[in-house]
Amino acid sequence: MISLNTILFFIVGLIAGSFLNVVIFRIDDLKSILYTRSRCRSCQQTIKWYDLIPLLSFIILRGRCRNCGQKISWQYPIVEFSVGVLFAYLFLMFGLSWNVLFYIVVFSLLTVVFVYDIKTQTVPDTFVWIAVLISAIGGWYFGAFGILPMIWGGLIGGGFLGALAYFSKEKWMGYGDIGIGLTLGFLTGFPGALFGLFFAFVLGSIVGLLYIYLRKKSFQTAIPFGPFLILGALITLTYGQLLINWYLNIISQR
Repeated sequence: MISLNTILFFIVGLIAGSFLNVVIFRIDDLKSILYTRSRCRSCQQTIKWYDLIPLLSFIILRGRCRNCGQKISWQYPIVEFSVGVLFAYLFLMFGLSWNVLFYIVVFSLLTVVFVYDIKTQTVPDTFVWIAVLISAIGGWYFGAFGILPMIWGGLIGGGFLGALAYFSKEKWMGYGDIGIGLTLGFLTGFPGALFGLFFAFVLGSIVGLLYIYLRKKSFQTAIPFGPFLILGALITLTYGQLLINWYLNIISQR
């Protein structure tokens, strides 16, 4: 049965997701968040507070602006719901603790990176490097693996992607992904960073092949890799040790 705390974390995640949507849409002018109210992207009418209720307003309005009737971007409910699920998931994994607050902050920053990378195939460097800094400090304080494994994780995550970007002249990987790799490494340590990269490349390959097949694209089609690194970090952080133990158990039986 779902607990009250889980529901509360989901609701807080919905609210946070609504704010993160604003950040993503206004990433080139973040100061406007402080002094400009939300407006319809079609008719530019100011949106009333009762039409800004996360997820619920989109459902009530049937995905259309109350003033002009134009469709509202599906990014709004998808991000809101996803962040709600993310917050609830992190609470279930780490409980009511300072750890969960740390991971919520880091993955909120990475949510902005995730969505922006999908939309533009570019990485918002400011958010990435803030995530790197916070994950380095928090990884050392909250991580269960110590300072040296954390440093090794960062070197593996960032170094491997940096080498790919350098030797391929950014054909295989962009320099913007290095910061995400560092964050992955700091969050998961060593050998977790290896598994995080492994999950990222597996997920990226599967989704890339499906995208090429369904959209009839060529193998030269560029697909943003940052989201898969972020998913790899989340999988490794929450189930990495379980998967590592499962793998080692299989090896030991051979």
